[in-house]
Amino acid sequence: MSTRKRGLEGESQASRYLRQQGLVIVQHNFRVPCGEIDIICRDSDTWVFVEVKRRQNSDFASILEQITTRQCQRIRRAAQYFLVEQTVNEYLAKMRFDIITINDSQVTVEWYKDAF
Repeated sequence: MSTRKRGLEGESQASRYLRQQGLVIVQHNFRVPCGEIDIICRDSDTWVFVEVKRRQNSDFASILEQITTRQCQRIRRAAQYFLVEQTVNEYLAKMRFDIITINDSQVTVEWYKDAF
């Protein structure tokens, strides 16, 4: 299975998990020149921008270490683009940045709210 296909399956699994937790999925794979957001959703009145990481044989610490400061900055900039497109005042909007990690070898999903 290709890396891209595994990634898309991981994002689908993360979306199902978030729906089960009561979040409303707004968009997948939002792309702009400065970056990409895997999942955008709403948690009540809060915009939630989610990065999904899926690995076959890795512990969660090493999965989280793969998310760099530069990647976080790109996701933040992409979130600003999204909010402008939605005509939401980014300075007044409640938002958070979450990470979902999926470990295939342990068949586990972890949700890190307000991760960065």
